[in-house]
Amino acid sequence: MEEQTEKIKLENGSDVTVTTLEDENGNQFKTVTTDEVVFPFPILKVGPEKRFSYVKNFSFKDGDVLLCSYPKTGTHWTANLLHYLMYDGPLDALTSHHPCLIDRFDIESAEQREGRRIVTSHFPPKNLPTEHFEKGGKTVLVFRNPKDAAVSLYYQLKKLKMIGDFKLSWNSYIDYWLDGKMLYGSFFDYYNKWQKLLEETPDLDVLIVQYEDLKMDSLSQLRRIQTYLGLSHSDERLQAVLDKCSLGNLRADVENGKVKTPLIDESGKSILYRKGIIGDWKNHFTVAQNENIEAVASDKFKNSIFNYKAWGC
Repeated sequence: MEEQTEKIKLENGSDVTVTTLEDENGNQFKTVTTDEVVFPFPILKVGPEKRFSYVKNFSFKDGDVLLCSYPKTGTHWTANLLHYLMYDGPLDALTSHHPCLIDRFDIESAEQREGRRIVTSHFPPKNLPTEHFEKGGKTVLVFRNPKDAAVSLYYQLKKLKMIGDFKLSWNSYIDYWLDGKMLYGSFFDYYNKWQKLLEETPDLDVLIVQYEDLKMDSLSQLRRIQTYLGLSHSDERLQAVLDKCSLGNLRADVENGKVKTPLIDESGKSILYRKGIIGDWKNHFTVAQNENIEAVASDKFKNSIFNYKAWGC
């Protein structure tokens, strides 16, 4: 397993690092790193600095909810829970929402839901919209067992043709992922940056949502989210929201064309949603790989508020 790096300068004068990751079979995958964020190589066509600038200067609108997460921690499911939760009309009349990741797409040019906006990002805190925090916008931060997040990202990368042909083996991928060399960088660094910000800014209005809690105690967690958003739906309505957000319903809306998204495979099937279960990592991690990730977590997540107690589930 090898990797090669090359420093290049963009037209605007900014420096980026192009990394070629290689597995034991000679398969390669290229990434671009700048300002501690790892992008897919095709970002060079539009420029990473353009994306940073767009997100940082994104204009706040009253009622905006900023949904923040590391990739594959339940982002799209949570966004749809917010989508249906923040809608007052008949749920049957509403189609599920494809979260438009502000890191990759200009939200103003994308199809928007009616009412309050859901602004979704995987960027670390320092790269998020300045106005949103200055004007007291609501922020939901989602996290998940890193083992399941790593597995889920691996399968999405294999199907995500818009980033290039991803053929790295699982064994090489998980090592690169642990080293923070996969897209968006280190899982642990991402959440450590959030904890540092929350400790330094105790008045910051952020609701932390644990994916496993949301899966295992859905109704209670949805009550918690709606209270944070200032809503007061009945439990019957909340259960209807959960039903609308079943994996089958969300996947079907993409595959039958009701929801348009570039995140589909060659046959037109959604790659947004895979299994959505807890503990699928056990089907992929070797004993040594599990020991390795737990050692990294123990080192990087000392005294972490994100150190989930049931990672072994």
